[in-house]
Amino acid sequence: MKTKNVLSVSPSGDQLRQRLVTQSRELFFRYGFSRVSMDELAEDLGVSKATIYRYFPDKESLLREVLKEVREALLFQLQELQSKSELSCREKLMKFFTSLGQTMSLINRELLKDIRFKLPDVWQEIEAFRREKIFPVFCQMVLEGVKKGEIRSDLDARLFLEIFYFLAQEFVNPDWFVKNDYAPSQLLDSIMRILFFGIFLEEDKAAGGKNGGHEKNKKRKGQKDGKK
Repeated sequence: MKTKNVLSVSPSGDQLRQRLVTQSRELFFRYGFSRVSMDELAEDLGVSKATIYRYFPDKESLLREVLKEVREALLFQLQELQSKSELSCREKLMKFFTSLGQTMSLINRELLKDIRFKLPDVWQEIEAFRREKIFPVFCQMVLEGVKKGEIRSDLDARLFLEIFYFLAQEFVNPDWFVKNDYAPSQLLDSIMRILFFGIFLEEDKAAGGKNGGHEKNKKRKGQKDGKK
């Protein structure tokens, strides 16, 4: 760690605690959990270790508070987007995933690996949050899009949601990051684009597509020419 932030101690304990969390988040996101010691945190934050221990008994509890704030901010944003009736389903989803991608772009892959392999309880908290808090609002958003005619009604929306959740859960996983050269934000963006926009060009998306129809027309024309 080479950063250095001098933290001016505020007379308010709540303010100091919040500043500890805010600046610790930057260090954890940049370097991971294992590479940041309490001594380095204290030095970088410009306070004594005793000051940190006054608010957090150990480094893990500090990380938990950092992640709690991130989760709460994401959930608030998703709920706020869902409440905006003037936005289409597509706009809501794009805004949320853009914001989520920006947050994930700040997270070092080492932090995800540290949490997954060294702090399994913290990883389980993240999994539970995604399943119990984020996923239900996401489901509501997509099903509302189906009702409004913004999403194809011939598709099984619930199956799509389960597929999306499974992919996000499976790929946003340190095991996968170890084997593949993807940043978390890049992976999320790729999953989103494949599922929401498909793999075919715009003219090929419809069943039978324009190109498919074009090929059928060419075949019919050839048959007619042959009869002549």
